Amino acid sequence: MATPPAERKALLFSVGGVRLALRLSQVREIVPAQAGAAEARLRAGTVPLLPVAVTLGLHPGPGAFALVIEAAPPLALRADALHGIVDLAEAEVFRLPARTALPDPPPFLGAVVTRGEVALELDVSALGWAPRVPAGEVLRPAPAADRSDEPELRFARGGRVYAAPVSLLVQVLESVRLWPVPLAPPSHLGLLYHGRALHPVFDLGAREAPGPGGAPRVLLLDAGGTAVGLAAERVLGVGERRGAEESERLAWDALFAS
Repeated sequence: MATPPAERKALLFSVGGVRLALRLSQVREIVPAQAGAAEARLRAGTVPLLPVAVTLGLHPGPGAFALVIEAAPPLALRADALHGIVDLAEAEVFRLPARTALPDPPPFLGAVVTRGEVALELDVSALGWAPRVPAGEVLRPAPAADRSDEPELRFARGGRVYAAPVSLLVQVLESVRLWPVPLAPPSHLGLLYHGRALHPVFDLGAREAPGPGGAPRVLLLDAGGTAVGLAAERVLGVGERRGAEESERLAWDALFAS
């Protein structure tokens, strides 16, 4: 049986600075939304207006649009901006990486990538009216590892220097763009779209305290056959020995254990 045209397309929009996607089959109509209003006005009356930004723990934006969705009872979602409709046959559709932890039930079904931009596919049934509690930390406490004769790559993040075996290194990426995932743990900085794949990017320092923000560089490490990103402010040369003894060496397989 052929897939209905509306199921093959998605509406792209943003809420609280995060790009989202919704299957077009779920959208009845789009109408203007009044600032601060709890309802959206339709020709046939009004419907409750769900503040998606508040539910996802985001800072609310202008919320100028109401996306009236197919639901019983009727419901509308407050959105800040609209970015058009995408044919999913011409986009890349992903499941979220296994290490991108979310509360249960997860508010996202996956991700849609078009023209290099990532939008999280929203699961309206998992939203609710109360703010969701973010997922717990996914990075496991990792014991210190002994130094070996294997070449190491050392990198600085949050005032600390870490050392990882070069054999685990997939790639070092400069000036990357990360796509935030609401309700993910504090150490999860966002998703990196690279090599036609989505990779979770983590901040080692955020396990103990808020991290220093963005990621000028990302180190992709092999974590059990999948690439996981680590944020770094600076990467030290392989042959740069100064301070090597003070570098932190972790059992990386334990850190990324599922």
